Amino acid sequence: MNVRNSGRIVLCLLLTVAFAVTVMSCATTEKVKALEGQVQQAMQDAKDAKAMAKDSSQQAAQADAAAQRAENAADRAERAADASAASAGKAEDMANKTEAIFNKQMKK
Repeated sequence: MNVRNSGRIVLCLLLTVAFAVTVMSCATTEKVKALEGQVQQAMQDAKDAKAMAKDSSQQAAQADAAAQRAENAADRAERAADASAASAGKAEDMANKTEAIFNKQMKK
């Protein structure tokens, strides 16, 4: 009978250990699933950040291009203003010559 009682005790201990392992593995699975969810969220956040960085990089390139175009336009405007000033000077000189010729003709 001692063997039978010992066998029952061993069997009960094995069942208890098996139950404990099952319960522990369920908790571990839940923790793994929670961790997996966190990893998925972190991956999504990283993808979003990468997309935002790419977008801001493109916007920065567009801003640089716009600044270059503005600088080129300012250079062209400055050259046009210089040419206009030169033309105005020539026109004034021609007006003075015309006035001088007119005055000379009027004296005759």
